[in-house]
Amino acid sequence: MDKMYDRDYYLNHVTELTPEEIFEGIRKGIVGLEDLILTGKLDRSIRLEVRNMLENLVHEENNYWKNCKGLQDWREYLLKYPTGKYCMEAFRLVANTEKEAIEKAEEKEKLKSEIRQNHNKYRPGQIKDLIEQDKLSVADLLDVGIPHDILNTLYNYKDTEIRLGSTPDSIPLGFTEVYFWGIPGSGKTCALGAILNTAESKGYLEIGKGTGFDYMLQLKNIFADPISILPGSTPEETTQYLPFTLRKSGVDNPISVSLIELSGEIFKCFLRKLANIPLTERQEETFTKVVEFLNSPNPKIHFFFVDYEHENRTDSGYRQSDYLSAAASFFNNPGNNLFTEKTNAIYVVLTKSDLMDCPDEDRIHNIKEYLSTNNYSSFINVLRSRCQENSINGKRLLGIEFSLGQLYFKDFCRLNSKTSESIIDILLTRISPKKDSVLDFLNQ
Repeated sequence: MDKMYDRDYYLNHVTELTPEEIFEGIRKGIVGLEDLILTGKLDRSIRLEVRNMLENLVHEENNYWKNCKGLQDWREYLLKYPTGKYCMEAFRLVANTEKEAIEKAEEKEKLKSEIRQNHNKYRPGQIKDLIEQDKLSVADLLDVGIPHDILNTLYNYKDTEIRLGSTPDSIPLGFTEVYFWGIPGSGKTCALGAILNTAESKGYLEIGKGTGFDYMLQLKNIFADPISILPGSTPEETTQYLPFTLRKSGVDNPISVSLIELSGEIFKCFLRKLANIPLTERQEETFTKVVEFLNSPNPKIHFFFVDYEHENRTDSGYRQSDYLSAAASFFNNPGNNLFTEKTNAIYVVLTKSDLMDCPDEDRIHNIKEYLSTNNYSSFINVLRSRCQENSINGKRLLGIEFSLGQLYFKDFCRLNSKTSESIIDILLTRISPKKDSVLDFLNQ
């Protein structure tokens, strides 16, 4: 039926309309069957035929509605049955779904914007959840700059755990001790792994046997693959002794490194002592052993790792600056004279320095400015005073940058060895080669 009639036309021309025309008028809601019957002009046979057509329509509509599964189906239902009995429900579903679609699209754009600006906004498990919840797609992640190999790693990784060695009873005499300091989560462990891996890749490295041997193997192998999976936080109760030598090609004698990765727990000890809070038995053991090592007659180099990304977020009610200030108070106590003529160098290492919003050539200047603010001044000032008093580093406190390279989702790393090489060069420059190495001592 191509003609469009209004209600009055139907009522005034009942006898001229076919059953199909009457059915279409009723179906479209232009006129009602009862209205036509009340005119007294609707033939009984036509009325029965129209009723039959309407009953078939109801059956057809019910079946159609049962098979409606989504937005497009509900829209088509409304076109096909503009006065159907499910119209109100269809309108409601369409309206809700369209609103949800807008909200979903807005949420997706927000997520994409966050990840585009910061590839480490979310961890791998969170990204996988977002994909499974259809809030992000692989195409979306590619669109915001996540490489294919990182996404492949996302679906084929498992958390890595690092097994620690035990704290040694003593440190061999006659070799330079290199101390890595840092609060839990400061990045010192991953930095050490990158340094060991870089030294091995250059053919410099030979690691020593002992309590830290297995630990060192695990650390250097974190970065064995093009895309590395960073380990979670390691237990902080034990101090690790990691002896190794570095020998450049063509150089007769190696340099021996007695590297001591101090437990992050030591900073909690400093803070508890400052607050007059008793140490736990385990903390007391850690603290006593560290002080014993620090008072040995061996020459020493100290690297203090400060996490740029961590800034001053709280951890159990304390900030990174709180722990460092507590350490400064301990170092500043005349009874704890740890940085004497035995100290060859002190460096403050700002980890994740690549996150600084500045050109590479300005980074060292910005590191100094950053460490002079953000509540780190007491820590920096005490170390600077120790350098001046004991002629360490030419009476200067040295700041250096450190970055693992490009990180994605906080746990996946494409190693850039540039800053690892810088620390290796410091060790090669600051430690004198010897005919006898720490490995000879350990192998006796």
